[in-house]
Amino acid sequence: MVSKYEQLVPVLFGDGAIEQLGEKVKEFGCKKVLCVFDEGVKAAGIFPKVETILKSAGVHCAVFDKIQADPSEELVNECAQFARDEKVDCFLAIGGGSSMDCTKAASLLMDRPLPLSQYITDPPVFYSHSNPVILVPTTSGTGSECTHVAVITYKGTKTGVFLRSNLAIVDPQLTYTVPPTVTANTGLDAFCHAAEAVTANDWNPHSELLGLHAIGLIAKYLPTAVKDGRNAEARHNLSLASNFAGIAFADTGCHLGHCLADGLSANFHTPHGYNCIVCDAEMLAACAVGTPEKVKLVGEAMGIRFTGKETPQELGTKVAEEVRKLMRACNVKSLKASGFTREQLVGCTDMCMKLNLGLQTLSPVPVTSKLVSDIYAKSFENYQ
Repeated sequence: MVSKYEQLVPVLFGDGAIEQLGEKVKEFGCKKVLCVFDEGVKAAGIFPKVETILKSAGVHCAVFDKIQADPSEELVNECAQFARDEKVDCFLAIGGGSSMDCTKAASLLMDRPLPLSQYITDPPVFYSHSNPVILVPTTSGTGSECTHVAVITYKGTKTGVFLRSNLAIVDPQLTYTVPPTVTANTGLDAFCHAAEAVTANDWNPHSELLGLHAIGLIAKYLPTAVKDGRNAEARHNLSLASNFAGIAFADTGCHLGHCLADGLSANFHTPHGYNCIVCDAEMLAACAVGTPEKVKLVGEAMGIRFTGKETPQELGTKVAEEVRKLMRACNVKSLKASGFTREQLVGCTDMCMKLNLGLQTLSPVPVTSKLVSDIYAKSFENYQ
């Protein structure tokens, strides 16, 4: 087997890394930055620090602070038009996946005609952009700072435009104020990225190495960060895990778990990380039939000791239960407690089957309507 792997984006990682932002912008030769963020970043007091760093380096700022969860094509178009009007020469996202994805997509339109919809294609086209894009995550989950896709809501469902950023600055200290529920949802989203990278048909040794390390860090440190958001050791390791998981799945792609999650997103508009993790235990159990050796690696990274005599089904059962234990440790609500019924979950099957057909081909087991409906049903029944 021949594998191809690469790291798409250079990363500046570590406590205090944000202090180098101004110098990095100047290295790109830029003088005016569009700073993109949401109300959460504003409320956490992160932007004033970023603004001070930029101004100290002689860099001017324009501010677009209208980001909403699951950014729409219309929001991206608005952001891009604002950037053009302000004549910025650099894009800077500060926040979670929504801020980073909107920024990446908007940068595409700086020197191309609006609207964004004409660049949403199947199969995808990979675009370049003329203005540097710097991404600064303030959550530990999406890994968007290191991927080549900007996830956008278009006509009610999630889709993507494909391009990469120029630099990621990952500073764990910026994640200290993330609330417990968001910490859990984003951290478990990163877990799903890593687990799907390891088990995907197009896995490679680079993604496997990073993905398994990310899984181990998340299993160890996420419950601590949910309980104590200012635990420096936990936040440091979760930032690293999220970044590693993003690099891992940027090469391999995600698969069945994200198809299931997108089916929920399209119907209920619940948080992406929650949608991923509530289906992940049963997804991994199903995938164990197709790739038991890889699902076993996921379990071992979480700390499971296997006898070596387990059948694929037994492997899947053990790993699924360990995932549920991690969910309980992070206070993840069950689907029932979140107000859903079994029938509503199973009712997402048709939508799931219509979405992300490319991701379905990366699944280690054939994606059928029966498999999808069974996973939705078991996800409702087996985690209470």
